Amino acid sequence: MNRDERRLILNSSLLVLALLALAGVLLRNYVARTLVADASVQTAFLDLALRDRSRYLAETLQPDRQQGRWPENLADILTRNHADYNRDIFIQVFEADGRLVAASVNTPSGTTLSPKAQRVGRKELHWLSDETNGADGRTLRLVTYPIYLGAPDDPKAQALGFAQAGLTLPDAARAVSLFTRTMIPALAGFGILFVIALRAAVGAASHRLRREAASLNASQQRFIGDAAHELGTPLAILRGEMDIALRRDRSAEDYRAALVSCREEIERLSGLSENLLTLATADAGQQLVQPAPCDAVEIARAVHQRFTRFAAGKDIAFTLAAPESLPWSADAVAVGQVLGNLVSNALRHTPPGETVALTVARESHDIVFHVTDTGEGIPPAHLPRIFERFHRVDKARSRAGAGAGLGLAIVKSFVEAHGGTVAVKSDVGKGSTFTCRFPVNVSGAS
Repeated sequence: MNRDERRLILNSSLLVLALLALAGVLLRNYVARTLVADASVQTAFLDLALRDRSRYLAETLQPDRQQGRWPENLADILTRNHADYNRDIFIQVFEADGRLVAASVNTPSGTTLSPKAQRVGRKELHWLSDETNGADGRTLRLVTYPIYLGAPDDPKAQALGFAQAGLTLPDAARAVSLFTRTMIPALAGFGILFVIALRAAVGAASHRLRREAASLNASQQRFIGDAAHELGTPLAILRGEMDIALRRDRSAEDYRAALVSCREEIERLSGLSENLLTLATADAGQQLVQPAPCDAVEIARAVHQRFTRFAAGKDIAFTLAAPESLPWSADAVAVGQVLGNLVSNALRHTPPGETVALTVARESHDIVFHVTDTGEGIPPAHLPRIFERFHRVDKARSRAGAGAGLGLAIVKSFVEAHGGTVAVKSDVGKGSTFTCRFPVNVSGAS
C-alpha cells in the first residue's frame, strides 16, 4: 500500500471517528434531555398520585388521632391497604414532631419525614411535595399531608401527625452514564469495522487500478509498436524505391514505375493516418458521427456498386438483398465506411468461386446489416480479439492484403457511436457473418 493510499485511509478514518464522536455527544445529550423532560412530566403526575394517597390516609387516620391514639397494627394496615396496590409507592405515618409511627414494608430504610414538612408542616396545614436523597443515595419523591385537629384554615387548627407517601425516582444521571458506557464501545466497534472495511476496499480498488493500468500500459505499448511498424513499412518501401531510382540514370518508364509505387505507399500512409485519427477521435470522447435523414438501402447499394467490379475480378459472386427503401437517421458516410470495411475484408478472405452477400433489413426498432461470406472463416481463438486495433488473424498475409488491422476497430467505433452493436459468427472453412444493428432513431452518440 503506497503513501497516498495510507493517507486516504488515515484521513477517512479520522473523519469517520470525528463524526462518530459528534454523533455520540449529540445522542447522549438528546437522551439526557429526554430523560429530564420525561422525569418532569412523570413528577407532575406522581405528585397527584402521592397526594391522593397521603390525603386519603390522613383523612382515614384523623378520627383516631383526634382521640389521641393510632390504630393497632398500623404498619400492616399501611402495607395491606395502601402499599400492596402499588409496590413502588411506600407509605409512612409520623408524629407531629417528626417521629416515625409506622411504615409499609417496602419503605426504604432510613426514610424520614420530608425536610420541607419538618420546616413548615406544623405551620401550614396543606400538602407538601419534596425531593430528597434517601439513606442509600437514591432520589426520593415525598408528598406529605397533615393529620390535623380543626379546619385547615382555622388559625387554631393544629397538626396531630403526618401521612407521607413516597416513591424512589429513576436515576437519570445513572441511566445516562450507563447509556454512555454502552454507546462508546458500540461506536468504537463500528469505527474499527469501518476502518477495516475501508482498508480492504482501498486495497481492492488499488489492486484493480494497478491491474487495469498495467493492462492499459501493455495495450498502449502494443498499439505504439504496431503503429510504428505499420508506418515504418511504407516509409521503408518509399526510401527503397527512391534509392533504386536515384542509384543510376533510368528510362522514363522506370521512373514512372517508381513514382507509381511511391504513390501507392503514400496512399497507404494517408489511409493509415486517417484511420488512426478516427480512432483517436473516438478515444477522446468527441462526436464521431453526424446523423441526418438518409436511406439504409441507398447506402448498401452504393457499397455494392463500389465493390462489384473488384469481386468480379476475383471470380466471387457479390450479391445484395434489400427492400425498396428503409428511411432512417444516421451518418451515411460512416455507415458506408462500416459496410465498405466489412465487404472489403470478406472479399479479401474469400477464395474464387465463393460468395459474399450483403443484406439489409428492418427488425423491430433496428436497421440490421449482414455481411456473409463463404470464405476461410476465423479461428475461434481470434474471435474475442477480432475488433481490437492492429489485430490480424494472419499477420504473414497482411502486407499482401494491404490490411493494417484497423478496419474492424473502426467498424466497432462507428457502430457504437450510433448506439448500435456489431457481432460476428464464424466457422473455419465455412465462412463468417458480421452483423451490425443500428437503432432507427440515432441521436449522435459520441
